[in-house]
Amino acid sequence: MSQSPPDTLNSEAPPPEITNAPVTAFVLGLAAGVGSALLGIGGGLVMVPGMVYFLRIRQHRAVGTSLAVILPTAIAAAWRYHHEATVRHEPGLNGWVILWLAVGGVFGARYGAVLANALGARQLRRIFGVFVVATGMWMIIRAPVAQAVVTPVMDAAHALQMVGVGVLVGVVSGLLGVGGGLVMVPALALLMGYHQHLAQGTSLAVIIPVSISGALIHLQKGNIIWSLATWLSAGAVIGAYVMAANVFDIERETLRMIFGVFLIIMGVSMVSSGSPKGTKE
Repeated sequence: MSQSPPDTLNSEAPPPEITNAPVTAFVLGLAAGVGSALLGIGGGLVMVPGMVYFLRIRQHRAVGTSLAVILPTAIAAAWRYHHEATVRHEPGLNGWVILWLAVGGVFGARYGAVLANALGARQLRRIFGVFVVATGMWMIIRAPVAQAVVTPVMDAAHALQMVGVGVLVGVVSGLLGVGGGLVMVPALALLMGYHQHLAQGTSLAVIIPVSISGALIHLQKGNIIWSLATWLSAGAVIGAYVMAANVFDIERETLRMIFGVFLIIMGVSMVSSGSPKGTKE
């Protein structure tokens, strides 16, 4: 009796990843860099889905590659923010603020991840999406506030405030799988009274140490595709550097409203379908 051929329909291998696409990678990086500098976020919200959709890169490898690219992108954008602020005689980035925010963020992210495993973050992500929409609306309609004064000397009370904000950002990021910039910018703008340019520049600087730790983990696991990361980085650094200089030509209130609209779009996305796990801003 002849045997029927095995059913291979369901065991068919997924299409291969496209790991050699310099033009596509450069364009994705350019878009991510522009968005990063415009909004004070890392750029993973553009790169990760872009790699998954256009290049068929597996999710975990897209995240790892994105984290490797976020590092030079955030450095270029944060440096340009600081340079433009000092040239225009505005408050530049404060190293102590960045340090304590990063310390609190790393600490909070660890416990946020633990809570996510204990509580199940999918429903919480939708609830948080509603909060993000409300925060975006608040940023759009609120009256302008006085420019924050950033003291060059960090006293204990100010350091504690920054650690607290960092912990809040880290817990939310670890709990819900969203990038820190989505929380850091409105926290600094609404809770600490930072004007929009300073809040976004500070957020970009805090992303630097966070992306280093994440990229090292993915490097050890072999999740970084260097053939794509090189071209993504080239586009992202150019886009971030140019936009970070031009973003100061946008009025603070207009920039705040742009970020508010961005929050509303992200919040609606989180409520309707949830953010992809593991993506970083």
